[in-house]
Amino acid sequence: MVDILSIGAGATQLYRSALTTVSNNIANMNTEGYTRQVTDSEQSMPVQLGGMYFGNGAHLSNITRAFSEFNEGNLRNSSSELSTQDPLIKYADRIVDLMGSGTSSLSSALDQFFTAASNLSSDPASRPLRNLFLRDADGLAIRFRELSGQLSNIEQETQAEINSKLTTLNELGKQLVTVNEQLAKKATLNGQPPDLLDKRDGILRDMAEIAKIHVKQTASGTVEVKLDDQNGTTVVDVSRATVFSATFDAEQPGQVEILANVYGVASPTSSVTGGALGGLMNFQSQVLAPAVTGLNELAVMTATEINALQTTGVDANGERGTTLFDEGVATAGAAGFTLLQSDPDKVAAAGLLQISPNATNSGGAILDYNQIAAGTPTPGFTLNYSAADGYNIDGTAVAVDANGNFTHEGVSYAFTGIPADGDSFTVGLNTSGLGDNRNMLLMARLQDKATYADGRTMGEGYLDLVRKAGNTSALAKISQDALQAVHDQAVVEKDKLSGVSLDQEAADLIRFQQAYQASAQIIQTSTKMFDSILGIR
Repeated sequence: MVDILSIGAGATQLYRSALTTVSNNIANMNTEGYTRQVTDSEQSMPVQLGGMYFGNGAHLSNITRAFSEFNEGNLRNSSSELSTQDPLIKYADRIVDLMGSGTSSLSSALDQFFTAASNLSSDPASRPLRNLFLRDADGLAIRFRELSGQLSNIEQETQAEINSKLTTLNELGKQLVTVNEQLAKKATLNGQPPDLLDKRDGILRDMAEIAKIHVKQTASGTVEVKLDDQNGTTVVDVSRATVFSATFDAEQPGQVEILANVYGVASPTSSVTGGALGGLMNFQSQVLAPAVTGLNELAVMTATEINALQTTGVDANGERGTTLFDEGVATAGAAGFTLLQSDPDKVAAAGLLQISPNATNSGGAILDYNQIAAGTPTPGFTLNYSAADGYNIDGTAVAVDANGNFTHEGVSYAFTGIPADGDSFTVGLNTSGLGDNRNMLLMARLQDKATYADGRTMGEGYLDLVRKAGNTSALAKISQDALQAVHDQAVVEKDKLSGVSLDQEAADLIRFQQAYQASAQIIQTSTKMFDSILGIR
């Protein structure tokens, strides 16, 4: 016959275990990474008496985690995608604040320089205005170098953070291998200690925040991890962890290559697409590299345009101007933007050429020049006109177009008016340029010159650099808001199943307590029945 005492005893053991599990859940309510545990019971083998089967109670079959691999995978993926946006926003905003600030912006330095040029053009003989021009030219050079230095600092910060993330990823890989070794000691997942599985899942979540990962679980609960997807680079292969490192191209800002050392040989991988590591790499390629390249291109353009005017003008000493900024900027970029001149008399405010009509000219023609190519030697010649042969220089005919324009030895000239037979013009260096403002006027107008191939000015080109960084940050923030909602939902779904709820645990506590008391009552009843039998005479 079925022993009700054994049934009662088994039930008390079962519900005592259930109460212990509930108590453990409550105690670990605030333990990070803890997964709620549940007791699984199953019916004991029934007893056959004649043609009937009598139940033989129940017993504890296992203590398992309230866990869903689907929910856990969603949480990892959403965490990885959300983590991608953080460094992109953080560092893009740094660049916007740096390059768009009123105190550190290049726009204000450009405006100040061109204002100084305009002021000097109004009084080219003024030594104080020449000094102010040099001061603001030096301020422009300093601003270029400061911006270059700040961008370089940001690049070094992000490189250090990339190395730090890879170091953490390597350490997590080692930890996961250790966990895998412990899990491999048992053949099935049901036999694994819940806390060990919690540790495994915590490591995987930490990995997902660094880079997007693909996880494959074996029957025993050990995992194989790859970057990005099932075809990506191996991170952990059950018993071995890949060592990751990074190399940075000193000549190409923002260029980073992740190396994976799997079998003792480091080879490049392109599998890093998400997580904080992916976000850092996206920042370097999408924001930092264009900002550095754009600033360097602008530095070269600015120095080239200003030097071209400075060297095709005449200074206060009546000498042809020499370069204002170091031409090494062409190779060093903004970091090499340096003012060379310190003598205000060396500022070439005057026009390069002096064109003098012959005193005996009887026609109404006026000759002037409008453009001089940089590096063009200083012209020195006499232009003659005859009614029979037209214009010539030293007997060589000069072709003047219908608008009166012609070019000679890199200089563009323009005629207005009608010459007379025998008229001539002497062209040479302007040796009395102290009160001449022609070159400085061109310098001031450079602010509005379309120096970019697409018609933008230097100031517009700089603002576009800031705008691009700002747009990237704004888009990342929009994506972050959307991904935050997805991540929050993944957390909610996981917590519904795996999180500890005091309300649910309190209800279970009462339910199991009552079941335990009822089981004890079974034992008490069976004891009374046994005593009654013994009391029969």
